[in-house]
Amino acid sequence: MSWFFIIGWIASAIAILGNGMVMFVIISRARLHILPNWFIMSLALADFVVGLIIVPTGYIVKNNVLSSTYTTIGYIIAVLAIYSSVTNLCAMTVDRYIAIIKPLRYVTWMNSRRAAFLVALAWIIPITLDFIPALCTALNKCDMKDKSLVLSKMVLLEILPCLFLLIATIKIIITAKRHWWQNARLRAQLRFNQVRQRQPRYFSTARVIIIVLVVFLSCYCLELYSVLRFLFNSSRPTQEVINLILLLAVVNSSVNPIAYALFKRDIRRELKTLYRPCASRSARYGARTSV
Repeated sequence: MSWFFIIGWIASAIAILGNGMVMFVIISRARLHILPNWFIMSLALADFVVGLIIVPTGYIVKNNVLSSTYTTIGYIIAVLAIYSSVTNLCAMTVDRYIAIIKPLRYVTWMNSRRAAFLVALAWIIPITLDFIPALCTALNKCDMKDKSLVLSKMVLLEILPCLFLLIATIKIIITAKRHWWQNARLRAQLRFNQVRQRQPRYFSTARVIIIVLVVFLSCYCLELYSVLRFLFNSSRPTQEVINLILLLAVVNSSVNPIAYALFKRDIRRELKTLYRPCASRSARYGARTSV
């Protein structure tokens, strides 16, 4: 278990700091108040909670710091955070999928009302299907351990989202590759005519969503395999497998803000402007102390 907490605490710290910084930049910078970034902020909030809850809850359970009721509620919140991260990623993928596959239709279809509906749906679905029934069962107010309900939850919150994200990833990669070749031919023609052209913002958007989706599918393939084994063979995963699944969920949440900071052009630009005043103040302070 030591490896779980060593890697887990590091990934949790990155997830908390990274997603916290992404949320702060999007909220504080008016230039980032655009529809695609509201999906990113909602996903960053879910990933922030994943980093904040999962490893500390595991530490509390291992060391019996709190009573079983509190640890059970902590585990329920941790599962809600994971499912919310998945559904928010699905909402962001729907937005980026339409923007990349059907860019002309995106302008007329995606407005602030539909974006708010998708974000709200991404939180309502896991709260309704998992959090409320699990909390009700934990408090002995009802019994939601019926096998059909468990199977329905697994299908709706784990299998279908992973299947959708896999198909969306493949289609986005194919479309991005086709657009890249078309743009490469255009750049070659413009260079021949001695005309300079900047890389379209489309490639920044496509690159970010592809990286986020590939990382997600890589981190959640073990969870999906465990779910399929349970559905077909009623085989429950061991505690070591559960720990690894939770650790991969935290790792996934820690990678997302790095992808935004490195590859999303507008967020990267604002992070640089946020860093420059801090760097200049540090330089001035160092100059004064050296005198």
